[in-house]
Amino acid sequence: MRPLHNCLFLSLFVCLGNLTAAAQVTIPGTSIADIESRAKSLYEQQRYSEALAAYQEGANLGSAISQTNLGDMYNSGEGTAKDAGQAFKWFSAAAKQGYANAENHLGILYFKGIGTGRDFEQAFAWFSRAAQQGFVQAETNLAKMYQHGWGTAQDYPQALSWYGKAAQMGAAYAEDNLGVMYQNGLGTGQDYAQALAWYKKAAIQDYPDAECNLGLMYKHGWGVTQDYAQAIEWFRKAAQQGFAAAEDDLGVFYFSGLGTPPDYAQALNWFNKAAEQGDPGAEFNLGYMYFYGRGVPLDYGQARAWFNKAATKGHDRAKALLRRMDTEFVATAPRNGAD
Repeated sequence: MRPLHNCLFLSLFVCLGNLTAAAQVTIPGTSIADIESRAKSLYEQQRYSEALAAYQEGANLGSAISQTNLGDMYNSGEGTAKDAGQAFKWFSAAAKQGYANAENHLGILYFKGIGTGRDFEQAFAWFSRAAQQGFVQAETNLAKMYQHGWGTAQDYPQALSWYGKAAQMGAAYAEDNLGVMYQNGLGTGQDYAQALAWYKKAAIQDYPDAECNLGLMYKHGWGVTQDYAQAIEWFRKAAQQGFAAAEDDLGVFYFSGLGTPPDYAQALNWFNKAAEQGDPGAEFNLGYMYFYGRGVPLDYGQARAWFNKAATKGHDRAKALLRRMDTEFVATAPRNGAD
């Protein structure tokens, strides 16, 4: 199983663009709810400068919703220059009122070090506050913190619990990660059937990581009858979304003729797509094709170049073939580092 990305689930509950500020005078008798409604309507009409002014008006009056949306505008930089300091200021103001969306946003800023110093303990604390209110994105972020021991002691059972809470609400990222936990026996006994079930729930939502994980389950026969045709189907779904690991896996199937006739042209195509995204497995596989002249002219220079890319990312087989080139192919291939 390929390792999961280490990034957090950073989708925001409210996602509005940054807008240019404009003067706005509060109409006497206007309620905060009216201001929030007006700001939302203006944004939806793409009247961004007016929407920003309206959210600024609500934020100044203490509206946590307006403060959060204002922070999001400054954070994303839509319609105005990004301003991490302003984003941090307004997310903090709303978070201090106990608004879960803002608490999650603030945790993200601390986690990434945006508008403030990077501080995993603060990130953990704010994710915890939002998660305790049932905010799904914060539940997934908190689970990730427990899984990796960021800002807290590593605790797989806690990670499993929080992924489970978010997964029960249909969060695809959490469903996929819950599958990973069950597949690898992290915080629970290893259970391929549970892993398969959760991967399927996320894959149905077109979540590419889960689609790729399902492909691996069918490829290896983990918790299911080995089925290369099913593996190809799931790898293709993820690859068509530009998911590099699946592009590489799909290339392997075409190269090796697993569940499909061998097709070096297709293999080369998918390896190239994944390698363009820096996938080390695909970089190695491209080097392998050039090293042996499979589907491409034999080219030790190209092979070395791709092996070097993979080797710098820790790919052991790429390192081994580079050593082999240095010792056995001196006459025909430049020595490592001499390209």
